[in-house]
Amino acid sequence: MSFRTKIIIYINILILVFMMSLAVILVQLRSNEIRSAMEKEALTFAALTTSSLCEAYEDYYESGYFKFREYVLNLLELDRNLISVAIYTVECQKVFESSEFGEKGMAKIEVNEEETIERRIRLIHSTFREAENGEYFDMVFPYLEPWGWHRYSVRYVFTKQYIKERLLLLRIVTFSVTFISVLLASFILLFITRIVTKPLEKLTDAAKEITDGNFDTEIKVDRRDEIGILAKTMKKMINRIKRDVELLESQKRTLSEANVELKRLNDLKSQFLASVSHELMTPLTSLKGYLEYIYQEKLGPLTAGQKSGLKVAKRNLGRLHNQMTNLLDFSSFESGKIELSTTPFHIKGVVKEVVANLDPKFIEKEIKLEENIPLNVPPIIADKERIVQVLENLLTNAVKFTPLGGTITIICNTLNASEGKKIEVCVRDSGIGIPKGMKEKIFERFFQVGPQSKHKGLGLGLSIVKSILDAHNEEITVESEKGKGSNFCFTLPVYGGNNK
Repeated sequence: MSFRTKIIIYINILILVFMMSLAVILVQLRSNEIRSAMEKEALTFAALTTSSLCEAYEDYYESGYFKFREYVLNLLELDRNLISVAIYTVECQKVFESSEFGEKGMAKIEVNEEETIERRIRLIHSTFREAENGEYFDMVFPYLEPWGWHRYSVRYVFTKQYIKERLLLLRIVTFSVTFISVLLASFILLFITRIVTKPLEKLTDAAKEITDGNFDTEIKVDRRDEIGILAKTMKKMINRIKRDVELLESQKRTLSEANVELKRLNDLKSQFLASVSHELMTPLTSLKGYLEYIYQEKLGPLTAGQKSGLKVAKRNLGRLHNQMTNLLDFSSFESGKIELSTTPFHIKGVVKEVVANLDPKFIEKEIKLEENIPLNVPPIIADKERIVQVLENLLTNAVKFTPLGGTITIICNTLNASEGKKIEVCVRDSGIGIPKGMKEKIFERFFQVGPQSKHKGLGLGLSIVKSILDAHNEEITVESEKGKGSNFCFTLPVYGGNNK
């Protein structure tokens, strides 16, 4: 439904309610006026005819019945609303009623309120009332002889048919005029709203064109009122949007070109890291083997100082070897060349293997290692070597950030996930913890919680852990609080005999 249609409907409803209310009030006021006028006419008629009617009754009712009958019929003809007259004595005895003549339209009217009639007669003044059934009015008018003696009271009965006809005509005319007025107002309103809404429709069409990306649309609204001001403001807004869009397009092209260049540089960086790491791994492996060979005194005995120096060299060479391995893995993950070789195995054996490899680090920092792995943990299916790498990185991080004499706990639980049965492996430490603002960043490349000088490394360990688990379609979560340690948990699928 359009805005113009809504305006017309709402205003028409308002006009209709207002006009109908006025019509109802007018009909009610006119009805009261007609009733009041009829009461005055009845009072005048009674005042003019009561004396002559009572005198005619005394003179002719007994002796000249036909003459009295003619008089009464003439009296009834004087007022078309008058349908019956009756004469009562002061003792409230009805001595005459016009229905005795049996003329058409003068049927006898039953009076069910005799006590009311008696009370009205004894008041000795005129009373006008409406019957309970609402079909007629009646007036009781006293007849006083010239010397003031109250001998009779006359009851006049007037039909409401004439009033009903007038009120019906009044309602028809009033409501017809109301309807015609509303109809006329609708046409006028339609014309006015079209004048008002036509420029708004143009503005709406222009807004749709702008939404579709056409900023060259023209707004042809030449007015000096608020709508004209709106049109001018909209033109300025379109021009500003057009300039901004052109600027954004220019910046978008610049960014696209920059992204292409960044991607090229990133590829070069990855290729360089992969090449350098690969080229360095061969001499490092050879150097590591010869150092171990010399350390074991297979080329001759060593002094205590020489052996101590070789031990330091071995430790630093091992750290360098790990960093080069991480760089190689990082290059593989970044290029998307990671390949998984999934096989079923028990997590407990993997944990023992990793702990054995890192045992010197635990001893060096006097860290207490606790294992909470139930015996009935089912086998899992994954790339064993990659899971070993995940646990090594997590435990290495735990050792790095756990103070001297701290505790590291490895926990394993069985879960019933919606996708299938899984196990959850957690590595919990009593280290320095992770600040709240850094939890979302610890899995990013080259990110470190503390200063690099204090906690040596490249900041690739957790990034590689997440990449390996993403390749397995598994998740890793962390719970940590600064100063209260960290808890890293990841899931692995349980082997069901038919896993692929």
